[in-house]
Amino acid sequence: MAAVLRGSRFLVGRCSKHVDFAFVSARSMASKTPVGFVGLGNMGNPMAKNLLNHGYPVIATDVFPESCKELQELGAQIVDNPGEVADKADRIITMLPSSPNVIDVYTGPNGILKKVKKGSLLIDSSTIDPSVSKEMAAAAEKMGAVFMDAPVSG
Repeated sequence: MAAVLRGSRFLVGRCSKHVDFAFVSARSMASKTPVGFVGLGNMGNPMAKNLLNHGYPVIATDVFPESCKELQELGAQIVDNPGEVADKADRIITMLPSSPNVIDVYTGPNGILKKVKKGSLLIDSSTIDPSVSKEMAAAAEKMGAVFMDAPVSG
């Protein structure tokens, strides 16, 4: 965004017309609506902490309750299952270890897609089989949500 703004200033500076822009940092423009987070292991925990450190309310869950304690102490709201996360947040990040875990978290009996709201953004950062990502994207689309495959490694 900063590059776009710098480019705009460059173009405006070359125009003969005077134009005033209100330059606002991307951080101050960001919405602080709750972010759901499912999967608080070695990768998910630091990601969720980063959201908290930047002022985002986090609603989280993990199959291992002990993984939630530190985040709860930092201010995250901890819930019992992924469906509850979807009930309370319309931006949800999942960071899970395998394809079967992703399938269960999204489509299981207490899965995200059981309670997802239309227009929700579901970002899966798990490194999984691409066919599973396509399957979850199709299932999310049927529910009116957007699924984004954004895998990370290391």
